[in-house]
Amino acid sequence: MITRRSFLSHSAGFAAAASIGGTLPIMANAAAPSLSLYGPPVGPSVVLSYIANKGLLSEYTSKVDFSVYKSPDVLRAGFVSGDWKLAGTPSYVAANLSNKGLPVKMLNIMTWGMLYVLSYDGSVKSPADLAGEKIGMFFRNDMPDLVFGRVMQQNGLTEGKDYTLHYVSTPFEALQLLLSGRIKHCVLPEPAATAGMVKGKKLGKKIHRSIDLANEWASVTGGKGRFPMAGMMVHEDLLNAQPELIEGFHKACIEGTEWVKANPKEAAAIAAENIKLPAPVIAKSVPHTHLTAERAKDIQAELEQFYSILAEKNPSIIGGKLPSADFYL
Repeated sequence: MITRRSFLSHSAGFAAAASIGGTLPIMANAAAPSLSLYGPPVGPSVVLSYIANKGLLSEYTSKVDFSVYKSPDVLRAGFVSGDWKLAGTPSYVAANLSNKGLPVKMLNIMTWGMLYVLSYDGSVKSPADLAGEKIGMFFRNDMPDLVFGRVMQQNGLTEGKDYTLHYVSTPFEALQLLLSGRIKHCVLPEPAATAGMVKGKKLGKKIHRSIDLANEWASVTGGKGRFPMAGMMVHEDLLNAQPELIEGFHKACIEGTEWVKANPKEAAAIAAENIKLPAPVIAKSVPHTHLTAERAKDIQAELEQFYSILAEKNPSIIGGKLPSADFYL
């Protein structure tokens, strides 16, 4: 059952990820026999649950403990104190922290975007179909808002003139507006989008997954339908002390990602207790999470393009400049 408490917990976890970049921290110590692995209730945590459950890092550590965290203050304190050495993060936040002087690097990207427009209107298939409409949006002037706005701009639509945004604080609030009928469309991340569609069905409401903003990103860049939304960030202390762990972890991300995509039901069963959503919802969400495991150095140009586009409207989101070349591992 999807309760308000579980959904709000999930939404708060995503809020931590998108507003300050706090996702999937892994606490590690070169001398420690175990790793404590943490993550928010979003798609990449399904992969991390598998990595921990199946012992994919047994060559480097005797034990991996995984649990979901909810407070963004924990991430902030962990990195400032130096206790956290390896963490998942929205990609732009890694750039921001690096530009603020923290010795961090971007290891990889774990999702190619998981933002969707949900709608009651089954005829909405493209950004152009939202002309004249009001859309629910969370996190004003943050990454989800900037991505959506840039997609709409590329399709010739200007906020305030061609469409209206109804801003709220969290994805949960956006969904509540949709379920109450106060708005017909809203932007949501995964797995909140899938959870919302399931909740709507139980209430007798037909909610459509109308637009995949990752696919629409191709119209912005002229490239592939994807954007480098989130991945793993590494502290230089751990990178220098245990380079083999970092390489092994990335290989585990590759293996875990492929297994989760091929076995969503089994993966959901492993992750459900941590993510606090029903396993069937998580399983349905997996295909829409665009999971991947790409080395940052191999997609440096794509990351820099993403950072530059976000910074067009809000330069401070990446700390005012692009990271140096050695930021990308």
